[in-house]
Amino acid sequence: MKKLFFVIALVFLFCGAFCFSKERAVKISVGGVELEGVIFDTDLAEEIAAKFPLSVSMVGFGGREYYGAIPFTPKNADGGQLRFDDGDITYCATNNTLAIFYAQTDRPNLTMRVIPIGRVTSDFAAFKKFGAREKITFSFEK
Repeated sequence: MKKLFFVIALVFLFCGAFCFSKERAVKISVGGVELEGVIFDTDLAEEIAAKFPLSVSMVGFGGREYYGAIPFTPKNADGGQLRFDDGDITYCATNNTLAIFYAQTDRPNLTMRVIPIGRVTSDFAAFKKFGAREKITFSFEK
């Protein structure tokens, strides 16, 4: 009986971590470089993902991020935080932008709230090789 309970508990733990996650794989294209990422299962993330493929003209800032305005205003943009983790893909309602954060710097605190909608899962080193302005396209794998 204990073995059966243990097996059932392991199945639930495994499924809790993997079976119920609805993150979706996303392709991030930058100047011929293909990066991988995921989009979270949130209302805001799904609202933005509904516009994929989405190309955004982004500028590099502070050796830590690329950001750029999007051509629509999402409705589900409540909340936010004044910090980021490396790899975060975020939306900022203050200036209607998407951003990709790739490196903690001596300025880890933000001045505008951002809402994480996904994350880059590829190596962040590629971002250090990109130019000051890049067209970044978010799309789903086909």
